[in-house]
Amino acid sequence: MLMCTICGKMKVYRSWSRHKKGSSGASEWPLRAQISNKTQKPNLHSFKGLRYCTKCHRAVKELFNATKSAPVVSA
Repeated sequence: MLMCTICGKMKVYRSWSRHKKGSSGASEWPLRAQISNKTQKPNLHSFKGLRYCTKCHRAVKELFNATKSAPVVSA
């Protein structure tokens, strides 16, 4: 499914129209804008076999690079 592994962001249906009601200049009904449902999908990235949205991907990648380049301390 199109969903972020961390935050759970997924596709959303929104009401959408080209212009406001009655913006044609006449009364509201002659050139009324059609309202339709539009789908908004998250921008997902694959990293290490999991899917992340852009915000979570930045955080995970930064954490991965920080642990990867950490200095090795031998006792």
